[in-house]
Amino acid sequence: MLSKIHHPRSDSDNLSSFQESVETAVKTFYNAVGEQKNIKHFFFGITLEKIFENMKIHGHFVVLKPEKYYRDTISQTAPSALQVTPNQFEDIYNCLREILKAQKFLKKQIPKLASYIIENIEETRALIADSEPNVLRSHEVNTEAICAVFNSSRAEARVDKHNDVFVPSGFDYPFWARVNVKTNEIIFGAQAFPVSSSIKSSEIMQISEQANVKLGNFFIEVDTRTQHGPILFSLYKIKYKDVIPKRMLIRAAREFSSAFETAVSLDKNKSLISALS
Repeated sequence: MLSKIHHPRSDSDNLSSFQESVETAVKTFYNAVGEQKNIKHFFFGITLEKIFENMKIHGHFVVLKPEKYYRDTISQTAPSALQVTPNQFEDIYNCLREILKAQKFLKKQIPKLASYIIENIEETRALIADSEPNVLRSHEVNTEAICAVFNSSRAEARVDKHNDVFVPSGFDYPFWARVNVKTNEIIFGAQAFPVSSSIKSSEIMQISEQANVKLGNFFIEVDTRTQHGPILFSLYKIKYKDVIPKRMLIRAAREFSSAFETAVSLDKNKSLISALS
């Protein structure tokens, strides 16, 4: 995720240096919040070391959002029992943005970077409060375990004949999740098929282009080499290391599914059908 936020015009001109600058900003933010009586409880029971540790192993599960998201006040992602009041959260978020601004991050980086930092911290807060571990250890990761994670979110998921996890309901749009334990990757995939063989690839290409302009966070593509005709599709890979945080996996899947639903909604001529139709 940080590699997508980093920009060569930054004062930190390489990714490693950029990551160090981010950690410096987080440390300054942590200390600044701790000095403010009305919001210092946000970090109750959390060490700076634990935040840095979790950012390293959870960071890939934070996905970019559509640009509109960063123009609004971002949402809290911690469970409701851990959420602070809206006014407190706004103070916390504004404090972080001011620190990033003071530390000379680019204007275009600050909203995305602030969201990335807050989401990682929110998950750290949640994990500490969990009565049972809400993660999958790397040795526990397999297709069946990922299927169970989605079913625990009140979705409907099953392992299909290709040994992929298929999630037909419970999210905005049906999608697949493939587990690659050799490369330590979870891969999301979604497709929409042409309603007939007469649908032109240029029409589906236009939907793809419009979607990529509108979304800006997941890449929507067209495959013209299939026997079904031009297919609208998207793939998204998430790397994992020691653990997979279940909440963040489900959140990433929801954002992926929602983005593809948005792409399909641009099909004004009803040229596409989903995998379930």
